[in-house]
Amino acid sequence: MQMIRGLIYFENKTVDELKNSFSTFKLDNTKYSYFNNLSRYGKSISAPGIFLTGEVIDTYLSKDIVGLFRKHMDLDSDLKGCDISIECEDTLKQIIKGNHAKNYIGIRIESPYDIEKIYEVAREIGEMTYSVDVFVRTVELDDNKKPIICIDLFTDEIFEKHKTEVETIITSKNLRLGKYTLLSFV
Repeated sequence: MQMIRGLIYFENKTVDELKNSFSTFKLDNTKYSYFNNLSRYGKSISAPGIFLTGEVIDTYLSKDIVGLFRKHMDLDSDLKGCDISIECEDTLKQIIKGNHAKNYIGIRIESPYDIEKIYEVAREIGEMTYSVDVFVRTVELDDNKKPIICIDLFTDEIFEKHKTEVETIITSKNLRLGKYTLLSFV
């Protein structure tokens, strides 16, 4: 089994359709949380989705998972509307293990970086934002073919309340802040 973590959103669907459809759809040892919409890289996306966490069999790739979920919702199986990290393709590490909270904050960190420093920064930001779950994962490659890091935070706090402090922590460690993904679970 390998770890998996991330989100998939579905155009032209409702969150109730997702909940009904996925209530009987179980993929290996995974859990789902649902959201109505999200803010991704400064753009508002009014499509519902699933945040997926857990473990899947070793033969899956992220494109397989996205295709499987999209096909289940009667959509084309293109690799779109997603931000999935899977252990066979990416580095994944749990920093603080807990339950999901009301809000998800995904913070991108661009290369160059020291992964051990990222783990320390993730813990510091997680504690400062009262996050109950903190996870670090590599995601897409940047223009230099280096993986971008995503720090996943689950908190009941509103991100705007902590944004300046989060950015100060990141820049004070000589790290390059990327973009954000923000959503609230329903």
